[in-house]
Amino acid sequence: MRIGLVSPYSWTVLGGVNNHVTSLMHHLEGLGNEVYVIAPAGDLSRSQTPVPPNFVAAGQSIPVPSNGSIAHVSADFFMLGKMSRILDRLGLDVVHVHEPTIPAVGAAATMMAKVPVVATFHAAGAASAFYERWRPLAERILASITLNIVVSESARQTVIPHFPGEYRVIPNGIDIDRYAAARDGRKIPGRVMFIGRAEPRKGLPALLEAFQGLRRRMPSATLVLAGTTPEELRDHAARGRGAPDRVLDGVTALGRVPHDVKVREMASAEVLCAPSNGGESFGMILVEAMSAGLPVIASDIPGYRAVLAEGSAGVLVPPDDPAALESALFTVLSDPGLRRDLILSGIERAERYSWDRIVGQIVEAYEDALAMGPRIVPERPVPAFAQSVHFAKTWARALVRPGGQGQAGEARGSARS
Repeated sequence: MRIGLVSPYSWTVLGGVNNHVTSLMHHLEGLGNEVYVIAPAGDLSRSQTPVPPNFVAAGQSIPVPSNGSIAHVSADFFMLGKMSRILDRLGLDVVHVHEPTIPAVGAAATMMAKVPVVATFHAAGAASAFYERWRPLAERILASITLNIVVSESARQTVIPHFPGEYRVIPNGIDIDRYAAARDGRKIPGRVMFIGRAEPRKGLPALLEAFQGLRRRMPSATLVLAGTTPEELRDHAARGRGAPDRVLDGVTALGRVPHDVKVREMASAEVLCAPSNGGESFGMILVEAMSAGLPVIASDIPGYRAVLAEGSAGVLVPPDDPAALESALFTVLSDPGLRRDLILSGIERAERYSWDRIVGQIVEAYEDALAMGPRIVPERPVPAFAQSVHFAKTWARALVRPGGQGQAGEARGSARS
């Protein structure tokens, strides 16, 4: 097959969706398919993500607050015409769009494709407000999709109240062999690892507070942060409880690290902590840790609960609860038998997410979409007037509620929190 993988996020910025697209591309090519990646991009010479040979740059991107994070997406008003020319030139058999409702690249690829479109929805949590706010446009986009995929039940529960229909659950995949070497690492007693950006939804403040309590009970404990810079750590320490110097005791921030450094740090840690307080549709970090033979302690949120099999493959704690997190860390670090059980159950659980399994499910989705054929919508490509009216009504409802908090207000709060 000749396949187009479309990401709405800038290829020059690290991110989970682009990592997923990269791995999917390699595995599809390994099956003999010809694969093109289409995404917005800045200066590719400075890209934080390897640039595929068959990469097609679809304009520039701008940073936009989204689901408690910052998304680098295109805002090109002329993207419909540009995308039509790109797709015509490539002559694809199927277009696989990730986050199809996000303007402008994903939305344009979905609406302008003349071949079957397979769409994957990754987001959960606050994305619900996004779907409601852009309903007329999203309805027009979804009408062009042949087959829908969600990466988790949490993602399905987010989108389906707004846009009912059939959604296949196909989780994100992982190359287990890239992490297996960490299983034989020499562990540092009391070493805790956190992997993630210093965003509020990742729960780092709760972890830092919990770690202070852990150090009082286990003075030799250490915490390594991969993905968080020293400057971000100091900023969190200054705004957290307790003296900043005390918050920083035993904590090392590595900043953004390459894959081999991340695996090396996993090899020396005794536990992986993922204290996110929401907005996680899946939990790739958890699967990576289980593949590396690391026991996992994670927040009890839907996306994480599903990955950890309701707690049978890891320890779940209430989100944003430093006391519960401290207790779980102490328990796991103090009990070698428990860690051994969690390692074995985690490795077994991670096998469910191996790309060797996942890519077959995605190829099956492509074949089914080809059999169903494209869904061409014979109407104006963008319902601009209807969307403008709906957008105005959404904000009006938010303004008349106490405190100005409707869905729009909630969405703004989640982006800042």
